[in-house]
Amino acid sequence: MVQLSFKSKILMLELIPLVLVSIAVTTLAIFQATELGDNNLRLFKEKIYDSRRTELKHYVEMALTAVDHVYKGDAKFKPESQEMAKTIFRNLRFGPDGYIFVYDYEGTNLVLPTKPHVEGKNLWDMQDKNGVYVIQGLIEGAKIGGGFTDYVWHQPSKGTETDKISFTNGLQEWEWMVGTGLYVDDLEDWIGEVQVEINENITRTLYLIGLTALGCTAIVAILGARFTVSQGKLADEKLQTLSVKAEASQEEERSRVARELQKGINQTLVAAREKIDKILNDKNVDNPDLKNDLNVAAASLKSTIKEVFRISGELRPEILDEMGLNAAVESLAKQVQEEESIAVSYRHAGSDDRLRAEVETSLYRIIQESMKNVVEHSGANKVTLRINQKHNKVSISIQDNGKGFDTKEVLDGGKSGVGLLDMRIRAESMGGSLTVFSSRGTGTIIKLEVPV
Repeated sequence: MVQLSFKSKILMLELIPLVLVSIAVTTLAIFQATELGDNNLRLFKEKIYDSRRTELKHYVEMALTAVDHVYKGDAKFKPESQEMAKTIFRNLRFGPDGYIFVYDYEGTNLVLPTKPHVEGKNLWDMQDKNGVYVIQGLIEGAKIGGGFTDYVWHQPSKGTETDKISFTNGLQEWEWMVGTGLYVDDLEDWIGEVQVEINENITRTLYLIGLTALGCTAIVAILGARFTVSQGKLADEKLQTLSVKAEASQEEERSRVARELQKGINQTLVAAREKIDKILNDKNVDNPDLKNDLNVAAASLKSTIKEVFRISGELRPEILDEMGLNAAVESLAKQVQEEESIAVSYRHAGSDDRLRAEVETSLYRIIQESMKNVVEHSGANKVTLRINQKHNKVSISIQDNGKGFDTKEVLDGGKSGVGLLDMRIRAESMGGSLTVFSSRGTGTIIKLEVPV
């Protein structure tokens, strides 16, 4: 047996722990980098798809609102009313491939702007290349009051079969399914690019750790872990940048749709209402049944105009662009107080100077999400909202007297904390910070500070 010298034994005692630590650190680095990349990609993918599903739902809501004045009233079952509704649906377009399609509950196509020759044909048994009964799935979603369906469909702008997500809802008394969809090939390409970038970051990290380990196991144990952390931060920063770009794109689309609602559909509805009022005020019209029908139509138009205005305000409040953050938040507080019977105390202090448009938008969306959480989850009847705007910083405090929640459970518990996570990402993208104080039974305080 070979006898080791004392120095060799000391060296072995030094090297063996270092080797073990190096192996442990390398293994941990591989696990953490992979898990970090997978988690970030999953959150990014969920957020993008949730955003697109919300868009689809809004488009269908707009479409149903646009025909509400035709669908409701004593004349709703007349063929001319249904033909008028079809015309309105055919003229609603968005983006290069966005349109509204309509089928009856037996599977007969009523409106398909991209393929008008299909209108009148029954497609109940139509399947996509994966065997999905497309029309049956869409109709089932409409019958239950709204649902999403995934399938493969022809994309007009590319001339190819592409994965598509559709949302459908129903005009139940007509037994019509109304829906629209978005092609997801661009989303998958985008997510694929993010996946490649994350994998490249992970590969570079592991390569540098292994290369350094050959030279000095002790340095590998220290520098490898530090480098892994730095790469993780880099991946987070890049995903955050992509998230900010996605939010900016979504805000631009919301603004465009809101403008189209206000300047297109809403103006048309107001003009129709004015014409009806003019007829009602005409002394030569003495037909009681006609006047009754016109009064019903006028009331329906009034309700539709109000609903279109509400939807466009949620997409992009016009007051935010015209008068700034203070006026927009004041309007939001008044709306919550009137519609939800929640006492909202709002006060703005400090400078009244306008901030950059993207900063005002992000701050407004954070406040809007907070108020939404108060309405939907807190059970509060009182909210205190304060904004203090100084020359170099904006401080925002939102406090409610609701039931509160376990912050760790919500922030670490997946989907229930997506709204708070989105608020935090918005704050950090502006170089600011968002802090949540809450516990069960004590209400919630949200504090936001952003440099300007």
